[in-house]
Amino acid sequence: MTLPKKMVVTDLTVNEISSVDVPAVKGATAVLLKSGSVAIRKNAAEIAAGQAEPLYKAADYADAIMVRAGEIAQQTGTTVSKALLDHSGTDPVIIELAKGERAAEMAAMRSRQSAVFEKSAQWT
Repeated sequence: MTLPKKMVVTDLTVNEISSVDVPAVKGATAVLLKSGSVAIRKNAAEIAAGQAEPLYKAADYADAIMVRAGEIAQQTGTTVSKALLDHSGTDPVIIELAKGERAAEMAAMRSRQSAVFEKSAQWT
């Protein structure tokens, strides 16, 4: 049996991304957030205002940043990377999500540090 040749994609344009609540492929490692991700944006806004702790992992906030950059890219007619580069310091949603991402990273670091240094009564 001859295996088919592998093709290398050198130029790709994505016109539409669709997502579902339950992936059809078991073990899928990527999750795309829908553009109306109100809960994660609300939590990011509360984090930015100093009123809440992160409810999501840092990767979730990073995914939401890319979704927002995609929305801006559609509005301005540019690429997602250019939209992110041009609007990362001016778009209030991206700024709030970035603060949420950083807070989630710090919370994860704190939890890892406290788990490492806990003492066991059995071994003291």
